[in-house]
Amino acid sequence: MSRSRLWISLFILLVIALHAVPVVSAGLRKKMWPFLEWGMYKSSRPPGPIQTVKKRIVGVTLTGQQQAITPDFLGSSSFAIQGLYEQPMWKRDSSAAHKLFRRLNSKRKDPLVVLRLESETYTVTDTGVARKNNPAITYHAAPPSSR
Repeated sequence: MSRSRLWISLFILLVIALHAVPVVSAGLRKKMWPFLEWGMYKSSRPPGPIQTVKKRIVGVTLTGQQQAITPDFLGSSSFAIQGLYEQPMWKRDSSAAHKLFRRLNSKRKDPLVVLRLESETYTVTDTGVARKNNPAITYHAAPPSSR
């Protein structure tokens, strides 16, 4: 066996042996990462209701048809939609809405004229799930520029 293989094997055995240290020593068990006892609870939250917000973008065409703006509809990933359009629009950034209008309407015969950001807050409590509709944020397409 070559010398480098021997050193690599010894290093691997040492790493495996170190896994036993927290098991043997109760004091180290509570301090050493990644061997924390109950590590998933170290940053737990106090008891109380659990809340989540479900968000979506809905487009309304010139003829009044509603269309959910999904990753498949836009031809992009959900991360891109969220980062480029949704998060800025929730922060009232109208430039993100106008970029989204341009992208969506570039090849449409029935253009989108309104984008509506809708959301609901769901709260899980001891008695069940409560749903609350939040106010929608609406963006209108810029009127076509005249020459």
